[in-house]
Amino acid sequence: MRLRIGPLVVAAIAMTAGAAHGAALRRIPLQEAVTIALRRNRGLAAARFDRAAAEAETDVARGAMIPHLDAGENYSATDNPVQVFSDLLLQQDFAASDFALNSLNHPGFFSNFQSDVTLSFPVFAGGRLLAAWRAAGLNAEAARWQEAEARQRVEFDAIRAYYAAVLAERRVAVVDRALAAARAHLAVAQDRYHHGLAVNSDVLRASRGRVDQQRIEAASGVAITRDEFGHVLGAEDQGFAPLENPPELAAAAGVAEPLEALIARAVAARPELHAARTRIAEARQQITIARADYMPTITVASVYENDSKTLMRAGNNAGVFVNARLNLFNGLASRARVDAAAARLNRIEALARDLDEAVRLQVSTAWRRLEAAREGLVVARRDVGYARDALRILDDRYGAGLAPNVAVLDAETAREQADMRLVGSEINVAVDRAAVNLATGSDPYELKEP
Repeated sequence: MRLRIGPLVVAAIAMTAGAAHGAALRRIPLQEAVTIALRRNRGLAAARFDRAAAEAETDVARGAMIPHLDAGENYSATDNPVQVFSDLLLQQDFAASDFALNSLNHPGFFSNFQSDVTLSFPVFAGGRLLAAWRAAGLNAEAARWQEAEARQRVEFDAIRAYYAAVLAERRVAVVDRALAAARAHLAVAQDRYHHGLAVNSDVLRASRGRVDQQRIEAASGVAITRDEFGHVLGAEDQGFAPLENPPELAAAAGVAEPLEALIARAVAARPELHAARTRIAEARQQITIARADYMPTITVASVYENDSKTLMRAGNNAGVFVNARLNLFNGLASRARVDAAAARLNRIEALARDLDEAVRLQVSTAWRRLEAAREGLVVARRDVGYARDALRILDDRYGAGLAPNVAVLDAETAREQADMRLVGSEINVAVDRAAVNLATGSDPYELKEP
């Protein structure tokens, strides 16, 4: 038994889809969709947090180069003879009776509150601290370029999702037109059958089952693309939908710039290339940091100390200290760190060179796809005209009994396919135009007037 899906079922499915996706439907222009995505997309928000964290790390590295002021508080209660003797001196409360042998050997538990303030400054660290600060700054710059890349990617994704939703709705319109044509042809076939001018097989062939199934799938496609559109925008609960006829479609069909000019623009503007160059500079600073192991480090510190048994009466002292250290031998670990940093630099440089070539390939590919899409659009428009004329002629000939039923059905299928190719070609041109802009590091929403 063959299951036939009638117009009532199609209407019910359409109403269900409308209830789920059209109750709070709000159609927005492309520019507003891009703006919403840039404000609400969660992936872009994560890139912004990465950039903020990298900028904060720059402040951390800078803080290592400026004087540090620390305060400390220690409390001890001990009967250790040496510690008690020292604490008595620090409190500046030592008496002659404390020299008694019994007091020296068995002092009993003695309390001491030790408060200190230390001012320290790294005078020289072999260039390590300055290089670390520069590396952190370069890392922050790379994060800013990565945020710019994420921004352009989100903008392109919003454009692509927007046009995917437009395409899904236009496919429904094409299928609806095919349904209307199928109904009209079925009525003609039934009329000719009732008048004995056609056989029953003509009526059976004119059944709309195939088109009804396409209508169900097309309606489902609309719901899916709208959900995906809302996800890209970060606004799944807002019920956004594209305009039925976005004005940007006409502008997208304009002629693109020459390929050489686009490649030159990409090399100068792509955020990924800027980030790669910045990573190379950062890797060079890492080599400087590793080489600093061979240099001495000198630190100056000034300490003020207050010692008291009761926190009321205290002795105090102060001092200035200079600390210098030089690595004489650490098992060749310093040499290994330099080698590792150099290897990382070589790796980043190799990836940067590959990225440069990849960007050129991406621009070339996007440009050629756009050119092919534009040419395909011209062909699709021509084919639609041919298909419409052929269907009109065969409809008239079938009504006059001069053409077989199968010829009309084939013409209807050809007309539907031509319409589908046309709407697909229009969307492909718009998406490929945005892809060219993305590949060149330009604003994907930017359109050149034809």
